[in-house]
Amino acid sequence: MNCSLTTLFKDVRQWIILREMGYFDDQSGILRRYRRERDGWDAHLQRTRDFALQAAAKAERHDSAIVLGSGWLLDVPLKELSAMFGKVTLVDVRHPFSVRCQARKLGNVELQTCDISGFAMPVYRYVRKYRNKRQPPVPNIIQPQGRLELSGYDFVFSCNLLSQLDILLTDYLLRFFRFDEATVITFLREVQRLHIESLPKQRSCLVTDFEEKTYAANGVELGRKPLVYHPIIGRTDACRWRWLFDSAMTYYPDKKTSFEVLAVEL
Repeated sequence: MNCSLTTLFKDVRQWIILREMGYFDDQSGILRRYRRERDGWDAHLQRTRDFALQAAAKAERHDSAIVLGSGWLLDVPLKELSAMFGKVTLVDVRHPFSVRCQARKLGNVELQTCDISGFAMPVYRYVRKYRNKRQPPVPNIIQPQGRLELSGYDFVFSCNLLSQLDILLTDYLLRFFRFDEATVITFLREVQRLHIESLPKQRSCLVTDFEEKTYAANGVELGRKPLVYHPIIGRTDACRWRWLFDSAMTYYPDKKTSFEVLAVEL
């Protein structure tokens, strides 16, 4: 089998695995929810775009920028970044057709397709290896592979991604194993730590939701859940705001959901 066919087979196999793990359904679900919840989302999306541009303007050089978790570009100021930098790279597991069209029109935007966490394929192999074992090893033994090299970019934007990196991974693991909460948190803490440490200092910014809050229909708070387990959420210089994520009570039955958001330059 020649090299090009080997690469094609590998790419198709990874696409099938990512689909099985829920990555593509999750991306499609984001757009559907935005269309239902536009009033509650728009302020959050605008604040994300404004913060990214403010941080990007401080870059010492403006040759190249990269956006991690570009998705549907709802929270990415692509035209402005394209005008500000010689080249902009968008990274996600899949680039919707509308995004590919925008990139083609701008000319200096390239698309990179990959699992940003580096954990998707290792988690899949872990499940395949241990799913029939009565006592599988804790998932902390899973090591990432193929992680992005970000040192060559003048500006790196982690875009509403950090709290999402581990969700599909842990959901997939919990389909097959009964890990306790402490084991799951230890694993997701490592996924988040490695992502933050991969972002070059003095050249990066990060926006993420870090706490989930639920409310009854009358507005009474029902509960809170941490989403990020990293000291970065304690940064006193961070910008913070609330994102009304679900007012129609479809994410949780009979509950409204909001997220506390943090934006920080690294």
